Amino acid sequence: MSNQVSIKAYAKRAKRRMASGYWDKVRKEREEYIQNNPAEDAHKIIELYARRLMREIYADERDNKDNEIYSKVVKLLKSNTFTSNPIGQLIDHNEFDRLDKQAQQNYIIKLTDKYNEMRERYEREKQYHSL
Repeated sequence: MSNQVSIKAYAKRAKRRMASGYWDKVRKEREEYIQNNPAEDAHKIIELYARRLMREIYADERDNKDNEIYSKVVKLLKSNTFTSNPIGQLIDHNEFDRLDKQAQQNYIIKLTDKYNEMRERYEREKQYHSL
């Protein structure tokens, strides 16, 4: 039943995107960016847009958490100060402090992987002026 609700929700969102002219706006924005930045590789720009659109289209609760972490990572990376323990600054202590030692270790490992993923995303998007 949950999958059916999810499919219906995706279908409703797709219908709203179509009705609002979302795809025309995205296509125009991408084409303008490519025209205004001819030195950049168009294929990489299109790939970056595709990733961004996939994140927007398939956004769910997990993505909201990812976006929250991404915002924190961007803030850390943009700050001019040296951060010796970025993972420690990303820990959600409301969640972390309730876990047993094994679960805390797993949490740290997953958060480290997520930090690396978000750092790479930031570097890719920074390379193309945060599309």
